[in-house]
Parts: sequence; C-alpha cells; structure tokens
Amino acid sequence: MKEYSNIINSGVNRGDRLIHNFFNSLSYQSNYMVDRVERVFGGSKLAGDVFKITAGVGVPLALGYGIHRYISQKPKLKEKIPWGQLKNGGNVISRVLNNHNIRFAFSLSELQDIKTINECTFENKMKIIQMKNYNNAIVAAGGVFRMTGQIGVVFVNGGPEIISMINGIVNAKVDNIPLVVIAINPIIGEQDFDKKLLNNYFKYINEITNINEISEVLEESFSKSVESEHSCSVLIEISQALLLPEEETKEYLENFQKSRWYINKLWDEFSGRTFKYPSETNEINFYYPKLRMIESPKNRHVENVMNRLVKAKYPILVIGDQCLVSNNINNKDLNLESLKLSIQLLGVPTFLNGFSKCLGTMGINNIVNDSMEYSLERCDLLISMGISSPSFINDLNIDTSKTKVYSIEEFSQPASFSNKFGFDLVERYACDPSAFLLHLGFIFPKSHSNKWNKWLYDLQEKDSISLLINEKKSDIKVDNVNPFMLIRSLKDTFKRLEKPPVIVSDKGDFCDVANTTLGGTVLSLIQPSKFSSHSSSIGLAIASKLCFPETDVYMLTDNISIINCVQEFGTLSYYRLPINIIVANNEKHSIINPLGRDIINLQNQQPKNSMDNQSKHHEAPRTAFHKIMNAYGGNGFIINKDHGSIKDDIENIILDGREKSLNTHRPVLFNVWTDTPKQSGIGSSAM
Repeated sequence: MKEYSNIINSGVNRGDRLIHNFFNSLSYQSNYMVDRVERVFGGSKLAGDVFKITAGVGVPLALGYGIHRYISQKPKLKEKIPWGQLKNGGNVISRVLNNHNIRFAFSLSELQDIKTINECTFENKMKIIQMKNYNNAIVAAGGVFRMTGQIGVVFVNGGPEIISMINGIVNAKVDNIPLVVIAINPIIGEQDFDKKLLNNYFKYINEITNINEISEVLEESFSKSVESEHSCSVLIEISQALLLPEEETKEYLENFQKSRWYINKLWDEFSGRTFKYPSETNEINFYYPKLRMIESPKNRHVENVMNRLVKAKYPILVIGDQCLVSNNINNKDLNLESLKLSIQLLGVPTFLNGFSKCLGTMGINNIVNDSMEYSLERCDLLISMGISSPSFINDLNIDTSKTKVYSIEEFSQPASFSNKFGFDLVERYACDPSAFLLHLGFIFPKSHSNKWNKWLYDLQEKDSISLLINEKKSDIKVDNVNPFMLIRSLKDTFKRLEKPPVIVSDKGDFCDVANTTLGGTVLSLIQPSKFSSHSSSIGLAIASKLCFPETDVYMLTDNISIINCVQEFGTLSYYRLPINIIVANNEKHSIINPLGRDIINLQNQQPKNSMDNQSKHHEAPRTAFHKIMNAYGGNGFIINKDHGSIKDDIENIILDGREKSLNTHRPVLFNVWTDTPKQSGIGSSAM
C-alpha cells in the first residue's frame, strides 16, 4: 500500500514540476519581450507598460476569437433518429437532402432500377428527374442553382462511367456552380478504374463505407462545394448495399453465392470491406447545414463607387441574377420594386442579364436592351452587380486602360481579368449585390441623376436603329420563313400572353439576335456560357419549368444544337413538362433515313449535277423534328412555305401549340424552316 502511495505522490510531484517549469518559461519569455520593446524605444518604461496592456487585452481577444471560430465551424446537431425508424441508407440520404432544402435532383434513366433513388423522396418533397444524358443532367442541376440557389445534386452510376461526365463538370466549374455528385456502386461486380483521374475535376472525393458515415460525409460535401471562393464539384461514392434494407441486400447476395461473384464476396469479407448494419436502437445524427453568410456592403465601398460614378461621363450598369435575392428583403415583389427605384434614381444606362430581365417589364426608362458592344467602346466606367459567372467580365474584352471596372458579387471570386504583371484589374467587392445597389441608389445625389441623359439617349437610339434594321430585314422575301420575321412574331406573341415567359436559348446567330430583340417582353432570358462546350440548353429549360411551373417556358434553338436535345424529348413527356421549343431549321438538303436514326447528307449520296437538277425542281425535305417530338408523346408543328409562312399565321400556330401543350401537359416543338435573307445593304450580315 505504501508503494502505491509513493508512486502516486511521485506522479503528483512530477506534474507540479512540469506546471511550475511551464509558467517560469512563460514568465521569462514575457519579460524578455518587454525588455526588447523598452530597448527599441530607448529604455522607455512607458513603451513596456503599453506593450503589457496591449498583450493583456489582445491575447484574450485572439483566444476568444479562435474559440468562437472553432465553435461556429463545428456543425450543430439538429436531431437524432433511431436506425429502426430509418431502416435503410436511402432514407438517411433523404433526411440530409431535406435539411438542405433540396427540391430537385437529377439522375440517369439507367438508375431507375435502384430503389434507393425513389426511397430518397420518402421523407421529403424532393423530386428526382431521370434524364438520358449526363451533361444534360448537370446543366439542369446547374440551372436549378442559378434560379433558386439550391446546390446541384446528381445521382450517377459508379465506376468508369463517371469519366463520361467530366465535360459537364468542367462546364459547371466555368459557370461557378456547386455540384454534389453521388455515385452509386453496384453490390456485386464493381468495376475498378484509375480514380486519380478524377482529382483534377473534383475538389473533394470520399467513399462511404459505413452507414453511420452517410449523414456526416454528405454534410461535409455540401459544405465543401461552396466553402471556397470558387464553387466546385464534389464526388461521393457509396455502395448500393449501404442504401437498401438489410433483408434485400442479403437476399441479393445469396442469389450469387454459387456464381463466380461469390469469390468477390469472400474477398470483401477477408479485406474488411464488408459492413454491419446498426442495431435498431442505434441513433443516426443529423446536423444543421453550414451556410455561407453573405456580408452586408461596407459604407466605404459604396462611397468609393459613388464618387467614381459622379466623375464618370459614360458609365454603364449591368444587373445579374444575384440582385433578385436579398438578405434584407424577404418579400420578392418588394425587393423588385426597391431595385426598380434604385435604378431609376441612378439614371445610369442599365443592361439586364439572365433573370434580371424581369426588371425590363416594370417600365424603367433607363434600360438598354442592345448596343452592348457600342457602349463598351465608349464607356469609362462599368459596374457589374450580381453576375455569378466569373468569366462574364472577361468575355466583354474591356479596355481597362480607359474603363474602370467594379464587380459586386455575393462571394469573392478568383481574378479572371489581369494584366501582364498578374494584378487583377477589376475592383471586386464581396457582399450582397441587392443591398449594395439599394444603398448606392438612395445615397446618390439627385442632382446628378439626369447627368447622363444624352449618353442614355445615344444608346437607346442605337437600340431603336437596331430594331428598325431587324424589322426591315424581316420584310425580305424568302422561300420559307425569314428568321427575323420569326423573332418579330415571337415578340408580338409574347406581348399577347398574360405573363411574360422565361426564354432559354442556345448559342448561335439566331439565338443571339433573339436575345437582343425580345427585350422587355420576357421575364428572363437564360443562355449557356460562351465557354460551355455543351451546345444544348435543354437542361436549363427543364430546370426553368421545374422552378417556375406557372410560367411559360420557351426554348430557342437551331438545327445544330437541337440534336443534343432529341434524347430528352421522352423526359419532357414523361414528367409532363409543357415546354415550347422553337427550332430555326436552316439545314439544307438533308433527310432522315427510313429508320429515323441518322441524318444523311444528300451531297454524299448524289453527284453534283444530279443535285443541281433536283434543286431546280423542288427542295429536299429537312429533318422532321416535329415528327420526332410526336413519336416521343409530345406535340409537333411544322412552319414553312406551305404551313404558315406569314407573320399572322406564325403567331396563330405558336399560340395554338401553346394551348394544346397546356391542355395535354406535354411539350410542343415548332419546326420552322428558315431561310437566311440574301445579303443586302440593310444593317449587318448577321444570320
């Protein structure tokens, strides 16, 4: 007993000595630093006292700040649910997605046999849209983020198939869109591949091997997708065995015990890759999502922009999607009215981008729809408000030697516009763009609001001239439908609707002219990034209809980009999405073969002389996209010289098709045979 007492006493004495030595060392270092400060100031005791006071206050504050950051970064527990109530991993995923307010997720139709995907909707109102193409699914998930702020969620097959979606991941990174990709590996027969290839495209890759890890890993993946200055994509791998109920998994494995897959099962057990289901009383933890808080604008930043604006002679303002969502004003209509008033108070020529196009229908008199290229050549100040794409300013090719550029975004973004020395030439402020615009509008001197009337009149006059040129071009006679007349008909049709529609357009001459011509007749106008390598915007159209089910959605495309949309016609019909697709079919001498699979160019099938003789007598039929839509269960219409080539007929056909689409809850496609007018002295030769 005495021996134990000696051991305890010796341990206590050793601990006391360690503590005593620590404080002696701390005291010695403190006195040494005070002496050095006093020597620097010529032996002044006052300097030493000031240093002691500063250290006495600063160290506790720094320690408190560090503790606060640690506590704030630690996820907060929301609830604990017994495993007996959840029963499978699919419902765990469902709970996490519900906590993050995920309304829509996307997958491929090949995943329809995995019951887990449907189980994910058991606990919440999330809807999973099964699409036909990885890139279209990623575009749709990115579209939902642009419209609602919801992080994009995509379910995919695990294994080498993940590599096929790299193109879409790169496009999402260009558009600054966060994505959470959940790859589901099969229970048996998982294919191995070099996963190091994925490290260049996904910021965060993790594999879930335990049911208790599902909620924690998913929470972390959502946080990592938006925690940096540039949104990114994360990849989560999970086995189907972790998601199905225990009985189904065991039954599935027993069916393969006598096959060659049984060796793989034994190897998994030997290598420790198998798992155990938790007991029914085991509790699964769920946490509140970590949110990136948007900072309020700083007064000095607003004043800096205001002072520069007062001195500017030719300023322009560009409004983006982020301005439509405000941290300070929850009421959307009130926020729109406040933005309208701020823009009018500034009096600066204003261009609208994306969903901010809805402001063009509110009677703001300083909105400019076209003339962006002309204004960039002359402007000396560009203020970009709430543009989410980091490449937007770089796309404008601004001469920063004469134009000062300000960019106000929700979160800081990497420099994408720099000089040869690597310095960012754009002055960026990371804060709430809506609040910044409201603050700037209400403190701006009213005496300067009419300062740029001549500049505004010049730009709006250019707008009018451009519209007049397009109107004159629309009067030129062609064999089938003049594309300028088609755009003019669409504009007049949209004016007849009760509510302005959402327009989604692909890239191309026809779509570019439509974007600048439709002006204030649309609620929003969305187009893929110029750097996007995926030409189809069918995913954006699907996302628009899901997020705005009561609003008409029109998709503008041509005969080239529509090819990537055909495979999703069945998706539109299956989910009863009444989307109106306008195809400017300008292809020449092409038909669909009898099997309807490939497009054949007649120039490769017939000699030139025979082709010339045929073109003199009749025109070869173009691809019957309207019949393809009919085959997928939608509604198809053709517009050509035999079916409504004049303006009134085009408008009536489009309105009839819209009515039929709304009544049947099916998509409608208008296959418009367009012929580009011969080059004339009117305006430019676009289209």
